[in-house]
Amino acid sequence: MMLAVQACSLGSKTEKVASIPAWVSTPPADTSETIYGIGSGFSYNEAKDAALKDITGKLITEISSQSKSEISQFNASVSRSANQQISTRTINTQLSDYKVLRSEQVGGELFMQISMSRRGFIKTTSSRLKELDDKIKSTMRGLSGKTKLQQLIAVQDLEPPIDKARSLVLLLQAAGGKQNTDKYLSYYNNVLEKSNNLLYSVQFNISSSANLKNFARHLVALMHNEKIAASISGKKKADAYVQISGTIKSSVMFSQYISQLKVRIKISDKNNRVISVREYETSGSSPSDANSASASAIEIMGDQFRDNGILESLGLIKNNA
Repeated sequence: MMLAVQACSLGSKTEKVASIPAWVSTPPADTSETIYGIGSGFSYNEAKDAALKDITGKLITEISSQSKSEISQFNASVSRSANQQISTRTINTQLSDYKVLRSEQVGGELFMQISMSRRGFIKTTSSRLKELDDKIKSTMRGLSGKTKLQQLIAVQDLEPPIDKARSLVLLLQAAGGKQNTDKYLSYYNNVLEKSNNLLYSVQFNISSSANLKNFARHLVALMHNEKIAASISGKKKADAYVQISGTIKSSVMFSQYISQLKVRIKISDKNNRVISVREYETSGSSPSDANSASASAIEIMGDQFRDNGILESLGLIKNNA
């Protein structure tokens, strides 16, 4: 009886493998005109998405093999970062100019084969790249006449569109685009370099109410760790002025000292234009004394600033995560 059951089991498995369409087992080779993708799923959309991801995977593999494109003129770390982004984000890139060639239902599973025109994909992707590139260059042309702080904010905000533009450039190269795409990468590297230069050259002046001096000192230390120039001085000239106000109150609960920290951070440029206003609240505790509890609250808020990004926490740039 056991042998009979095993035989039936092996027979059913053999039958399932044999029933897979031949065009799935031996997919067509890609050509200079067309890229093919094969996928399966338990619905039409699942099968189509799997087939598109098959094409996307081929493009990512091609990108990874193009070491010349990955070596940037800025530094190697920027190149590695861009390659990681293309590897994760391209899966969600909407491919264009594809069509379903065939599909076949096998049991509850649908197999699908699609084809994508290289020429059509290159044309659509080039159009998307031009749109992004025009916006980036327009922002860079508009920097003249802005304060150094405003320039920093504008250029830092360009990082997400630059990431998308770099991904499109690499996709074009992988798809076999003939246009000179290296010029785009060179330009974006220059923009990123300018962004870093601005970040390290902007001088921040930190001031606070007397009860929040310790928090102000902690914030300066966090900024120094990020190589951002910051100091506590009410007289020194600066590009950005950070005013900290708020409260820090302590209480005792169940033999535990609790400190509640509330801060309001206002940032202005040298022309007294308010750039950002942010409010934060956290608490800390200590079994020993109120000062230790206050230090704990300050440390916890500082950790949040560091984890979220100093400039993001100060409201100077958007969180790009």
